[in-house]
Amino acid sequence: MQHKLKKILEMSYSYASIERDIVYPNMDRGENDAEHSMQLALAAWYIVDTDRLDLDIARIFKLCIAHDLVEIYSGDVPLWGPTGHEEKDAKERQAIETIKQNLPEIAGIPEAIEEYKARETKEAKFTAGLDKLLPLLNQIATDGRVWKYRKVSLSRALSVLEKQALITPYLAAYFDEATKELKANSAKYFDM
Repeated sequence: MQHKLKKILEMSYSYASIERDIVYPNMDRGENDAEHSMQLALAAWYIVDTDRLDLDIARIFKLCIAHDLVEIYSGDVPLWGPTGHEEKDAKERQAIETIKQNLPEIAGIPEAIEEYKARETKEAKFTAGLDKLLPLLNQIATDGRVWKYRKVSLSRALSVLEKQALITPYLAAYFDEATKELKANSAKYFDM
C-alpha cells in the first residue's frame, strides 16, 4: 500500500519546498506553495459558503491544490520580482508534461492545472482571482513588507491589481475594498 502513496508524498515534500515571495505576519520566511494552496482552499471555502456562491467547491479545491504544482519543476516567479516572467509560461507548460509522465495514474492533476491556466470555467476564474487577491491581502497584513523590499510603487501595485480584479466578478468587492485601503494608507504599505 505504501508504495502507491510514495509519489504523492514525494510531490508534497517538493511542493512544500517551493518558497514564495509572500510572508505572513507571524513568519520571518516566505510562505511555501503548500501553505499558499492551503490558504487558498480555506479562503475559497469561506467565500463560497459565506457569499453563497453558485460554485462547485470540490472542483475549486482541486484547482487550489493543483494550480501551482508546476512550480515543483518550473520554480516560482514572484509577481513583484524583476525576472522570470518572460519564460514562465513555457516552463510551466513543460512542467505539466513532466507531471503527466511522472504521475500517469492521476490524470486529473494536469487537467486541473490546465483548467486553472485556461480560466474558462467559473471555478477556474474564481480560483485564479482569489490566487491574486490573497497575496494582496497578505501584503496588507504585513504592512507591505515585500512591496517595500521590492520597491514596488502604489501605482505599479494598483495597475497589476486592477488587471487581476477583472478575472472574476465574484471577488470584485474584495478587490475594491483592498484597493481603497491601499489608496487611503499608501504610506503604510509603500516606501515613497
